[in-house]
Amino acid sequence: MQISEGLDQLFLDLVGEQRHAIYAQIGKSLPHTIRFNPLKGSVEKQQELLRAQGFGFEPWPGLPNVYRITHQPYPIGKSLSHFLGHIYVQDLSSMIPPLVLQPQPGDWVLDVSAAPGSKTTQMAAMMQNQGVLLANDVVMKRLQALINNLQRMGVVNTVVFKWFGEQFGNQYFEQFDKILLDPACSGLGTLHKNPEVLSWWTPNHCVRLASSQQKLLISAIKALRPGGVLVYSTCTLTPEENEEIIDFALRHFPVTLEPVTLSGIATHPGLTRFRNKQFHPELTKAIRIYPFENESEGFFVARLRKTDSLEPPRLKKPRKEIPIRFLSARTSPVKKHLDYLAQHFGIPAKVFNQLIYQYERRIVGISPALGKFPFWGKPVKMGLVLARIMNQGAKFTTEGAQLMGHHATRMIVELPDLKTLEQFVNRAAVDVAVSGKGQVLVSYNGLVIGYGLADNGHLKSQFPKAEWPFQLVL
Repeated sequence: MQISEGLDQLFLDLVGEQRHAIYAQIGKSLPHTIRFNPLKGSVEKQQELLRAQGFGFEPWPGLPNVYRITHQPYPIGKSLSHFLGHIYVQDLSSMIPPLVLQPQPGDWVLDVSAAPGSKTTQMAAMMQNQGVLLANDVVMKRLQALINNLQRMGVVNTVVFKWFGEQFGNQYFEQFDKILLDPACSGLGTLHKNPEVLSWWTPNHCVRLASSQQKLLISAIKALRPGGVLVYSTCTLTPEENEEIIDFALRHFPVTLEPVTLSGIATHPGLTRFRNKQFHPELTKAIRIYPFENESEGFFVARLRKTDSLEPPRLKKPRKEIPIRFLSARTSPVKKHLDYLAQHFGIPAKVFNQLIYQYERRIVGISPALGKFPFWGKPVKMGLVLARIMNQGAKFTTEGAQLMGHHATRMIVELPDLKTLEQFVNRAAVDVAVSGKGQVLVSYNGLVIGYGLADNGHLKSQFPKAEWPFQLVL
């Protein structure tokens, strides 16, 4: 596709002759990067399983839990590890904003533009499934992708909202410890996979996007408690959508920039001047990531700390908190089903007591911190579907089995080899003797894979159907 004269001039002013390296990447696949999921058990065991499927990977120096794929016998997205939620395929640069934000267990965190969930699931893992993570987006189709990824990755501490991001500043005024704002942008850092950007990119389009980004940032600053941290990031390179937005915040709100220091990845300081515009001198503390230097997307990342309170908003009508009913593990009607699972699998009761629940023809496990969270709007979804109700007892979902199964002391079947695992996940007949009757948890190399049924002394697979057969034995 042809580069417009205006866009070529923009790249020339930003990176000079290196712009040709950006053009050379257009339409080309970059090496995949992944992260493993500590919420699904031992990362070392997850790595062993991925290697056993024939994939090669190596750690990215200086960045925690970032790996670059070095060999793919088939697309990584069709691997069993991906289906199980052991890995998340995510661009290297996209992993940087959560690493800069550093959410901790127990924090209240807002992800303003969360879908499809790459950064949300990364933050949930960093938070060890504790605290509150409010993941928001405004497009239902994108929200469904977010919800699917939260379930696949075993997340219990997240509540999903469908709000305009501009609402949070007033409705959740100074409530959050950490906020990630990664708004819709012109995407000039993603030309390698989105060459269609070239067909619609214009300076005026960037101006319209910048107006929306500024409003979202104002809302996010209002929603951040004093002393809290906000990370603003985009996958574009235009100063209008990056430095100008942060410059506005520094000049109009009680926020200061904190240095972003990363090892293992090439970065450049934010701009303090571009063409005839001059920006706040603190912008050197932000970073620019150019796509040709790391074989990754281009990104801008800034870390802001709120230094003082703002004047509370004057609401046109009083907020009305929506009552959300949560159940403890000891509360009917969820109690009898959890008692069944605890007794059947030998899971200590204290394991189930660590969560709170919702019960609507299925059992949803939720971080107890959400029980103390004020709901000023109706959530789309929260927590993780752990089990489905049966006439007698309950049965784990695959994700529920993976989350709770490593606490089990009985009714566990360890598959002996990779070929047997391949048969199990493809729902074929499995030649494994099983004692007892009813549901069994199925593990391989110490990792809970899912559940099956003990059927006349044999294992019957209950692994969910996938869109393609899994190939494990090469």
